[in-house]
Amino acid sequence: MQPIMQITYRPQWQQLKIAFYQDRILYIYVLITTLLVYLLSSMFLDNQSLKFDPFIYLDMLIQVCYISFLIWATGFYLFLAYNRTPHPLHHFVKAIKSSINPSHKALSFIFLILALNFTFSSYTFIKPLIPQINPFQYDRLFHQLDQWLHLGYTPWQITHYIFSSAIATSILNILYHLWFLLKWGAILFFIVRRDLIQLRVQFLLTFLSSWLLIGGLGAIALSAAGPCYLHLLDPDALYYQPLMQRLIEQNHELTQLGWFRVWVLDVQDTLWQMHISQQQSIGGGISAMPSMHVSIAVLMALAAYRYNKRLGLVMWLYAITIQIGSVHLAWHYAVDGYFSAIFTVCLWKGIGWIQNHFGQSNKV
Repeated sequence: MQPIMQITYRPQWQQLKIAFYQDRILYIYVLITTLLVYLLSSMFLDNQSLKFDPFIYLDMLIQVCYISFLIWATGFYLFLAYNRTPHPLHHFVKAIKSSINPSHKALSFIFLILALNFTFSSYTFIKPLIPQINPFQYDRLFHQLDQWLHLGYTPWQITHYIFSSAIATSILNILYHLWFLLKWGAILFFIVRRDLIQLRVQFLLTFLSSWLLIGGLGAIALSAAGPCYLHLLDPDALYYQPLMQRLIEQNHELTQLGWFRVWVLDVQDTLWQMHISQQQSIGGGISAMPSMHVSIAVLMALAAYRYNKRLGLVMWLYAITIQIGSVHLAWHYAVDGYFSAIFTVCLWKGIGWIQNHFGQSNKV
């Protein structure tokens, strides 16, 4: 009995060790950053309403995994049926089994989801603390910089001149929210595609690093609330009141047309209420500079172009759309996105350089 068990489990254990070894830099990064955030929260945080919960994202990630599986399963089975594949149920069951067997595939997937949970939880903890660590102070500067870079115009005036209709605003709003689905799809793709050894680790490490380096440290150093909140924090700074009024009017027009509303208005109001009540929750906190939407969109474009040039061009077009939408919908100053794009490319290149010069071996 003992030799049989050894034959059965030893190869799977070896494969799991290989998977851990290939992803070791990801786990080391997550471990160090999570411990640092925890220690900082324990030593310096006096606000009892904001506590570091390293598992705050776990329930949501489990739900997202479940929904993603249902979408994939439905789509794959319909694909088999559409192509009239013989015995589609057999192929369907075989595909599901291959995703969890050998067991090291499922285990390594679970551990990487846990790693994502720790990084997202750290970011969720840090974001509401930004104005406490470094009060919002650069909004006027970024507004002036926007005007200087765009020949005296405020960038939203340009986007609303080009995309002037309420329908155009609604489409930008939809594409802006599509970011969440594309982000999750990219994460899942690179978690499971272990055959893309260098590209996979480069994407995942850049992704994890972006949230804490760009969205955390960068946001603290360049603390700004954003156009949609500027008048609430500084009653004399009414530069973006015409933009907010325009979005409200377009939202009313879309409601009358029975078309998709400008959802960002509700989201912006919810985040503001969470901010003034110092409520900690998934997605909470306000911060404009840098733009994580632009950062992750650029990262997806970089990775997609490396994987497939045509797909990459589509994703670069989407990244530009996110940059436009972030300004058009009053979330960001244009310079927020420019900074994010530059920093993300530098981070991507830097991690790629480290991989090339200190390349990971696939052996254990």
